[in-house]
Amino acid sequence: MENISNKIVLDSLGIPIIQSFDDFINTIGLSPSLIYLLTRKDSNYKYDIFEIDKKSGGKRVIYAPKYSLKLVQKWVLHHIFYKIKPSEQCFAYKKGLSNPLKKNAEKHKSNGFVLTIDIKDFFPSFTPKRVFGLFSSIGYNREVAALLTNICTYDDHLPQGAVTSPCISNLLCRQLDYRLQKYCAKRDITFTRYADDLYFSSNDRQLLKKSYTIIVRILKDEGFEINSKKTHFMSPKTRTQIAGVTISDGKLKAPKEMKRKVRSMIHRAIVTGDYSSVNQIKGYIAYINSIEINYKDRIIEYIKSFKNRDVTLFKETIDSFNENKIFNSIEDFVVHSSYDMVDYNDAGEHESYVHDSRESYLKKIGIIK
Repeated sequence: MENISNKIVLDSLGIPIIQSFDDFINTIGLSPSLIYLLTRKDSNYKYDIFEIDKKSGGKRVIYAPKYSLKLVQKWVLHHIFYKIKPSEQCFAYKKGLSNPLKKNAEKHKSNGFVLTIDIKDFFPSFTPKRVFGLFSSIGYNREVAALLTNICTYDDHLPQGAVTSPCISNLLCRQLDYRLQKYCAKRDITFTRYADDLYFSSNDRQLLKKSYTIIVRILKDEGFEINSKKTHFMSPKTRTQIAGVTISDGKLKAPKEMKRKVRSMIHRAIVTGDYSSVNQIKGYIAYINSIEINYKDRIIEYIKSFKNRDVTLFKETIDSFNENKIFNSIEDFVVHSSYDMVDYNDAGEHESYVHDSRESYLKKIGIIK
């Protein structure tokens, strides 16, 4: 019976019923030779592997799947993993959940004390054995579960960068989420998980601190190790951050550093006339506005404040502004002269000062030498 997939379970989940390698070939519609290569455990050419710097120092290995493997992983993602719901406490990589960072933080905004725990080596924690167990629990037989496991794992772990890895990690954390939620619910502690970051909050300081030992025990029992360097206890006296979202006086705010960066990028674009980063600017604004109501309106007012500033003395920058508006609702700027800004007798000196200042700024940021 081990070689027969559980059709009842698969059908109830709306997941394709696959009994063998040939079934998989016919279902996915790709060549047998290609699928054979992609499902070989010892294949060394399925990923482009590179390193990126971690914010905390050190390197993180990224596995970018080759085009053919990416196609197959996308098929698995859409036809299998998207049909299975992760836990209610999970907020990262959740299909159909808009603004997950904000919704994750909202769960904790009414509590004064927050404990954050980071899981060490999150994706490497998920071995092929665990992934095989997931496919088996869905209802696939040993042959198909092994094929799918080889598609989704590499070098004996879940590769960070693979299309399927985030969803698999969520599904393999369901038991962890369930146990932590059961423990926390009995003690009026709020618990959420955002990928490898776990958040616990309460208005009872001592209760939260006493719970730490049990929480760590549950994590270890589920096969995870904590990163003690990223474990923090935050109180109302400190700036509470939940997955990058700041909680202050029960209100959610985007990081100050990000907001400073947005203003700096806007200033640079308007002064230099270089709008190559306009899409990135819009992305930041949209994200911050999703957390802080009316942020977009405040940024529009900030942009409008340039319409009577010294930058309007330069026709080329004003032409560039009007052609590359960050928001079309903003009226065109007009070119001014120094006579529009200062007394007639001071106009010449003012114009010379503005040109010198702009030249110094452009040198400082490397636009001119």
